[in-house]
Amino acid sequence: AIGDYIHSKGLKYGIYECRGDKTCQNLPGSFEHEQTDMNSFAEWGVDYIKLDACFARKNGRLSSEDFDVYHQAILQTGRPMILSISDFGSGAWAWGGKKYGQLWRTSMDIYPRIQSVYRCAETSGGDGAIHPAFKGLWQFAGPDSWNDPDMLQVGNLKSTVEDKVHFSLWSILAAPIMAGNDLRSMSKEVKDILLAKEVIAVNQDPRAHQGYQVYDKDSLEIYNKPLSDGTTAVLILNKGQKKSDLTVNWEQIGLSGPQNVRDLWLEKDLGTFNGSFTAKNLGKHEHLLLKIGTVGSAVVPGPTPVPEEKYTVTQEGTTYLSDIYYMLKKGNAPVEDKNFHGEQIKIKGKKYNKGLGVKSNSEVMYKLDGKADRFQAVVSLDKSSPKGETGRFQVMVEEKFGGRILFDSGQIKKGKIKIDIDVSGLDFILLDFSGKKVFGNWGDAKVISK
Repeated sequence: AIGDYIHSKGLKYGIYECRGDKTCQNLPGSFEHEQTDMNSFAEWGVDYIKLDACFARKNGRLSSEDFDVYHQAILQTGRPMILSISDFGSGAWAWGGKKYGQLWRTSMDIYPRIQSVYRCAETSGGDGAIHPAFKGLWQFAGPDSWNDPDMLQVGNLKSTVEDKVHFSLWSILAAPIMAGNDLRSMSKEVKDILLAKEVIAVNQDPRAHQGYQVYDKDSLEIYNKPLSDGTTAVLILNKGQKKSDLTVNWEQIGLSGPQNVRDLWLEKDLGTFNGSFTAKNLGKHEHLLLKIGTVGSAVVPGPTPVPEEKYTVTQEGTTYLSDIYYMLKKGNAPVEDKNFHGEQIKIKGKKYNKGLGVKSNSEVMYKLDGKADRFQAVVSLDKSSPKGETGRFQVMVEEKFGGRILFDSGQIKKGKIKIDIDVSGLDFILLDFSGKKVFGNWGDAKVISK
């Protein structure tokens, strides 16, 4: 078997498949042949399965249901194959991807452009896919369960500067690091990046703590990743066009007093610094990846996780969705208790103090945890929408893949629609607003728990 040959070389190997009836390349998918295909993969000695989601909306199953089918099928084979969940970043960290697989995509596909790299990194390490209060998806990652902002484009970007910052970002985010370049023809510079031992050690640190942002302003960012040896890894990054100095203060990263600083790309100690360290004259896309602290010290504490009651319905009575954090965002984030422009929500002359102001296109997922009975809201296009344009409000179970629509306004231009629907027993709902550069309001959006 081909697997025997690969394993004889000390390697493991993976295979690509799709949970739809076709793959993204229009080849046969595994829908309704899940156990048969998993049995074949196990027989071939496959170690890793990348399971894509093209054409899966026809399955009629939620992503959580689909991936449970594959999880059970893999267990039935008796072979421990890693399941990589690729669902276009549809919230596996929220609906429990770690119950079914070992990693899940947090973004759409990555492309060989630095802005695409930054966008994918933001879904895992910033507010690209979740409420800003979480400071990224770090609290949903850990041993055996990883946020995946997609494969590496190291070697495919415009410069060594871009290749290095890409590799550093994936390392600080504890992201799976899988080369996406042609290994047969890569340059020595690219090979050296992919084999940088001290950088890889940050990614592979056994504490398994994903890095998180401690500073994000004017295209300047700082990430922190506490390590198992008592030190912490720090990424200082300039995404902007102009050269800049950027200082990391010890209180931002859980340290104090004099601390040793090491440059992990240069593999060189920079000295001892008291209270802070300044990266000077960082140019466009330039960064430093540092290891700060003393090996053998007590472990540096990480940030405090967002309490579950901040993002979950936990009480009886009324819970306004603007009072809890959304767990998934695609497109434009909602504005809480205002219209999208930060003004009072008004629908047909009535003022609303609670609700969500949105701009097309906007998807947000909220966790009900089976504790809500009714979802109620009043929806309408905002008066700031261009004349003649239409918008559409939908409420769905969990996410779009299952196609389980609880409410659909259809295309509307004017007027208002009251929503009062049964959501009993549901763990998640998705609020979707679509249109062409239009604005809408979910007035008084709330759930009622009896």
